[in-house]
Amino acid sequence: MYATIKAHTRRTPSDVLAKFEEIWTSTLCDSMGRHGVMNPDIKPIYEGARFIGSALTVSNYPNDNITTHKAILMAQPGDILVIDEGAEARVGSFGHNMSLQARARGVVGLVTSGCIRDVRLLREEKFPVFSRGVNPRSAQKNTPGSINVPVTVGGIVVAPGDVIVADDDGVAVIPFERVAEILDIAQKRMEMEYQQAADIRAGKKPLEILYGDSWIDKELEGKVRYVD
Repeated sequence: MYATIKAHTRRTPSDVLAKFEEIWTSTLCDSMGRHGVMNPDIKPIYEGARFIGSALTVSNYPNDNITTHKAILMAQPGDILVIDEGAEARVGSFGHNMSLQARARGVVGLVTSGCIRDVRLLREEKFPVFSRGVNPRSAQKNTPGSINVPVTVGGIVVAPGDVIVADDDGVAVIPFERVAEILDIAQKRMEMEYQQAADIRAGKKPLEILYGDSWIDKELEGKVRYVD
């Protein structure tokens, strides 16, 4: 959708978002059938970067960030900027001064398929960013894109209001309509993860806990040849 700005979007309540605090992106991925996570080329700019919030989506004209500036003015506390910069993006479309304004508006993080700049300052001030790269060249501010429309970032379609969870493993996207369902599944999986870790420390094998002690050999039967 080209040059369209939707003023209002749905948002997941803050008390529901808070329930994702202790859930890993890896567990969320498992809870969504090994789907729902961005490609690994979308990386954090510093170790330990983590955030949870509602997606405020931006579709930029390549190498132009005027629409991101407008989106920051529209942001509400708890929003995460999710920006589709297009396949031809080769400039730093988000930098330190933009982060100052975004943080003042309550934005908790940024996910972009493009590049950023001022990365040293962003790291020092711990503004969490997941991006495809870094480039010092500034963006133009001429051609409008769209705000609060579906975008594609890291191989995942993100709709306005989807819940975004990011940590050292990557970025998970929970569709707005499935938040309650996925949260319930993920909470139960986290309990299993902690129990599994305790069992392994007690001497059990990882897959034994889930499938039984002889599962691996049964699964490999007829598929491998054993040699001395």
